[in-house]
Amino acid sequence: MGKALQNKIQKRTALLDSAYELFTTLGFSKTTIREIADKAGVAKGTFYLYFEDKTDIRNALIRSKASELLQNACASMDEYISTCPEGLDTADKFIYIIDYIVDLLSDNAAFVGFISKHLSWGLFTKGPRSPQEYYGVDDGTSPVIDFEDYIQKMLDADNVTIRDLKVLLFNLLGLISSTTYDLILYKEPMSLEEFRPHMHQAVRLLVNDAIISD
Repeated sequence: MGKALQNKIQKRTALLDSAYELFTTLGFSKTTIREIADKAGVAKGTFYLYFEDKTDIRNALIRSKASELLQNACASMDEYISTCPEGLDTADKFIYIIDYIVDLLSDNAAFVGFISKHLSWGLFTKGPRSPQEYYGVDDGTSPVIDFEDYIQKMLDADNVTIRDLKVLLFNLLGLISSTTYDLILYKEPMSLEEFRPHMHQAVRLLVNDAIISD
């Protein structure tokens, strides 16, 4: 990697990191582009070499953070399956992934507030999800797990066919986004643990309904 390209990646990364910290502490509306640039250690004009405006960098962050969360869920699923003494049915695997995501979100209310109800952006929105990917650099830090591909391989291993995988994933991610937002930030209409059995039931119903029987 050339020095100029490395410098671009470092500046883009610094801007993303500073914006995320400010958005999750001050809030999106109260954060200015100058504050983002100052915290990143660059001039305000430099910001516009990398992002169109504040909304552009927020959207890039949501896409990146949501994608990272989904990748971590896949990695955790692999580790769990390798140590699980008993086999899991397909719905159980989806429930494990959903629980992993929900538990991580429950430990980070600021992240929930930032990502709002856009968890599905990590799967369905187009565009690079890291500075390395933006510049076409593969240095081992770019996303390596495609969530939809991972789920499809999991289903293939179980010899399970889903009617429309994109629709199922969109429904599941939407369920997490909408419910955890209120449960984690406002603890309404009940606690997360009180709601969890109902969430499991909803996931199981969605998954089983999407499975095409022989």
